[in-house]
Amino acid sequence: MTRKGRVRLALVKVLSVADEIVPPIGLGYLAEAVRRAGHEAVIVDALKDGLGETALLARLEALSPDAVGVLLFTKDLVIVRSFLRRVRRVLPRAVTLVGGPHPSAVPAETMDYFGDSVDYAFAGEAEAGLPLLLTFMESGVSGQPRAPGLVWRDGSAVRANPRVFEDRLDAGRVAWDLIPPESYPRAPHGAYFRQFPVAPVVTSRGCPFQCTFCAAGCVSGRKVRRRSVENVVDEITFLRERHGVREIHIEDDNFTGKKEYVLSFCEALRRSAPGVAWTCPNGVRIDTIDREMLDAMKASGLYFLSIGVESGSDRILRAMKKSLTRERIEEKVRLVHETGIGVSGFFMLGFPGETKDEMEETVRFALRLPLSRASFANFQPFPGCEEFARLRESGELPVDWESFAPTLQSTTYSPRGTTVDALRRLRKRALWRFYSRPSVAWRMLREMQTLDHARWILRRGWRWLTISR
Repeated sequence: MTRKGRVRLALVKVLSVADEIVPPIGLGYLAEAVRRAGHEAVIVDALKDGLGETALLARLEALSPDAVGVLLFTKDLVIVRSFLRRVRRVLPRAVTLVGGPHPSAVPAETMDYFGDSVDYAFAGEAEAGLPLLLTFMESGVSGQPRAPGLVWRDGSAVRANPRVFEDRLDAGRVAWDLIPPESYPRAPHGAYFRQFPVAPVVTSRGCPFQCTFCAAGCVSGRKVRRRSVENVVDEITFLRERHGVREIHIEDDNFTGKKEYVLSFCEALRRSAPGVAWTCPNGVRIDTIDREMLDAMKASGLYFLSIGVESGSDRILRAMKKSLTRERIEEKVRLVHETGIGVSGFFMLGFPGETKDEMEETVRFALRLPLSRASFANFQPFPGCEEFARLRESGELPVDWESFAPTLQSTTYSPRGTTVDALRRLRKRALWRFYSRPSVAWRMLREMQTLDHARWILRRGWRWLTISR
């Protein structure tokens, strides 16, 4: 199975419908952990390289790995299962694994869905467990390794080892040589950028909030764990010097959760990496920011913030457990706007129990706020979130995984009193109403950097307006 006493692992991101094409830093962390344990790792980003299933299989056949690990999102279930079934035929001796949000949320159901096309899954973070599994494979010992988060079959049952969430995040590294940011297209998270190349960076893991539509805590835990400011800025400096990176996209769930950390980061970034632009396309908790923080962020190169508004109805915000009100949201959005920082809002339509009037209220609220951009998405009951469990228990959600959406812009669920088609039409109207306003459209045109960038944005806009399932 192994060569020269080492296991060769191929980590794969499949080709699927996506709004952005960015370096998969989760796979980058895994690859570096594997290499530190003395094994070999390669990353095959089929989304970036445009590799369909046959081309991807040919790439893997040429690499001849001992193990193939695939990043798995719920929306990609059908694609990944088809791919791994063919991997079994092309590379019959290779061990197959899946990890990521979906197996973290429903590990047993994941193993049942893939059947004998998957040997193992990992639930939660896998930097500690994956190298142990590969070393176990190398040893040739029978049984199952005690790798944290490992999921496997035991006859007709599915077993899982306890998960471990590492507190010492400074010990981790991204294998940037395997996913060089300068090799990626002008299609970053959030669509827009100010300087290129762009690299994603994570400064913390974990989310303590209880939003019922979100499964972030299922993957990375409830406890917030932060890298040191020095460690983060060292990585940014490395990216600038080694890969020519001129802009950073912070992908945390809770970057602004600790004011002292943000202020320290901004000061260190100004000293060590002047001229690097940055933004937070994954969104920040708007109730955690204040004027002092915003001024420091802007002075250090921040030019844009994304925020999770979700709803314009106080009743729905309470049902979501957002711990926010319309009044508080509007106050903070206007504060960001006054500092000269651009702001985008995430909005959700079709939350369980939501009425048509409340959805219209959300659209009107979005139009009233001083937003540069807005994203309207229909509610998706993803595994791991509170609403998923409740809807499954009530029978409102089908148990067939094939019914789940192939893209975050799709619509597969509607609350009582409306239909999927009605939600799809409402979302399209919301997008038209927001972006057809001359001031918004003109600003977007001015922020397009190149013809290539414009093509990516227009392609994304077309997908937003046409995809329904």
